[in-house]
Amino acid sequence: MKVFIALAFFVALASAATFQEEGFLSREFQLFEAKFGKKYASIGERQSRYNIFKQNVAKIQQHNLSGKSWTESITQFADMTHEEFVSQRLNGYVNMKKEGVSAAKTQQHIDISALPESVDWREKGAVTDVKDQGSCGSCWAFASVESIESYVAINNGTLMELSAQQITSCTPNELQCGGTGGCQGSIPQLGWTFVQLFGLVSEADWPYQSGSNGATGDCNDSSDMNKAVTVRGYELLPRNDYNAILNHLATVGPLAVAVDASFWGFYGGGVFDGCPYDSNIAINHAVQMVGYGTDPDEGDYWIVRNSWGPSWGEDGYIRLKRESTPQCGTDSTPLTGTACVNDGNDEQYVCGTCAVLFDVLYPIGAQAL
Repeated sequence: MKVFIALAFFVALASAATFQEEGFLSREFQLFEAKFGKKYASIGERQSRYNIFKQNVAKIQQHNLSGKSWTESITQFADMTHEEFVSQRLNGYVNMKKEGVSAAKTQQHIDISALPESVDWREKGAVTDVKDQGSCGSCWAFASVESIESYVAINNGTLMELSAQQITSCTPNELQCGGTGGCQGSIPQLGWTFVQLFGLVSEADWPYQSGSNGATGDCNDSSDMNKAVTVRGYELLPRNDYNAILNHLATVGPLAVAVDASFWGFYGGGVFDGCPYDSNIAINHAVQMVGYGTDPDEGDYWIVRNSWGPSWGEDGYIRLKRESTPQCGTDSTPLTGTACVNDGNDEQYVCGTCAVLFDVLYPIGAQAL
């Protein structure tokens, strides 16, 4: 009898703990819904998303107990499976063979010991506020616009917000480089080519809307709008060249880079090194690299600006592990990242955390009009 009572007592304690945990998760889910404006089509869908949310919270808690160099947190993607996150939110960039563009020349020997220990172009007034691409696969357009904003500020001393919507809606992508265009993916190079030909208006004149509905939108006649900036073209840095990238950040300005962001969904802070090298490194996202530095505990890092809003990561940024002798791997699915259809790129050798050193470039001749 005593054994039965004791067993019943412990079962009751376990049930109470489960009930308390369920109550906590239910409240957290309600806060999550409110913070990120989540709306579900039915009670059934909400329950399904809540179940996924609970599983993700458990994974986040487990990760944060592991002692890794970065923490995870509940982000706007916490009601999505990993597969949904990759397929629905990382569809904006595909590896490209740069037709008609001469390959980047290998740079002369660079003495990186003479470079500053840290660089942050935010502190130099050359980086606008973090943006949010929303439910549109327009990371390529944001990387394009953010880079133009930075180089106009560097060249003219004027930091202005430019229209990501114009580039998203108007940039043609006939060769299906990085996707099929607009919200279905493209590459910054095509965005810069469009701006070189037609100019770019301000965010105030053509505000971003595709993030709320996932639609590319029509390319409206902008002839009656004041063109704010233009560019002369773009240049590529040598692929997988650590010294060239470090030198450019220290002496020239920020860079548009391609990455594998498959494991970034719950990043909350710290120096991230969570992209494995022993499996396919699928480049699927475009971002802006704005500097580098060193954490006293976790070592060297790159400062990377994302386009998932300021509530994600470190106020919209992620610090990627920076290695002076970078590790490398293989992207065996380049058509989901930076390649064009039928361009012969079946496999690519990519280096750096999340392939951050592979596809690195910037606009040239960015000027305010």
